[in-house]
Amino acid sequence: MKTLPVLPRKPASLHLPLLLALGLTVTACGNEDACAVGSELHRTELFFGLDRENAEPVSEAEWQDFVDTSVTPRFKDGLTMFDADGQYQMDNGELIHENSKVIVLLHDGAPERSTDIDTIREEYKRRFDQESVLRVDTLSCVAF
Repeated sequence: MKTLPVLPRKPASLHLPLLLALGLTVTACGNEDACAVGSELHRTELFFGLDRENAEPVSEAEWQDFVDTSVTPRFKDGLTMFDADGQYQMDNGELIHENSKVIVLLHDGAPERSTDIDTIREEYKRRFDQESVLRVDTLSCVAF
């Protein structure tokens, strides 16, 4: 059994515990399982918080410019993105809510793809003064 890393309690944009509520349309399959339908692809979900410390939240125009200039050139075959509502509780009991964006990428899992994904994450953090971008990787059975 794998253990998951413990995420630090930090301001907004970090903890988006809505993975179970997404209603995902791709069926996960393990390494040892053959896909009954379609073929196995890597699925990466990226969670981008929109709040910024001491600044206005990331605007729709800023977000779209980021996607157009940083994400799409690296994943020209396409991607899916949607709005999300994240929340977590601080150690002091304060409940934090944050508007967020989620991008879903399907890819071959090559090291170059992982590098591209981490570059996207680092660019978002730098451009919008963020502490982190959550990355979730799984294998999925995909049929088009």
